[in-house]
Amino acid sequence: MDRRVQSTKREVTPGVILKVSVMGGYSVEREGDYIGWIHASVGDRWNAYVRRPGTSGDLLGRYAQDDAVKAIVTAWDAGVALPNGCRA
Repeated sequence: MDRRVQSTKREVTPGVILKVSVMGGYSVEREGDYIGWIHASVGDRWNAYVRRPGTSGDLLGRYAQDDAVKAIVTAWDAGVALPNGCRA
């Protein structure tokens, strides 16, 4: 399986786009908002992180690529309270 980061962006679900990040993985954007990122793990798995402003983000786990993106969207939508009391 080829796990190299492709040089294009790809829409995973309507409004959710993967873009190549400067760190060698992908940034996950939804309707122009940066909501998380993924990077290659072991085998066909990707580490998924949901963005938490003011922190280094939260590791959600390891998933197949599309499932990693879905996990990020779900976590972002859950609006878990941030350390500063705000919601994502």
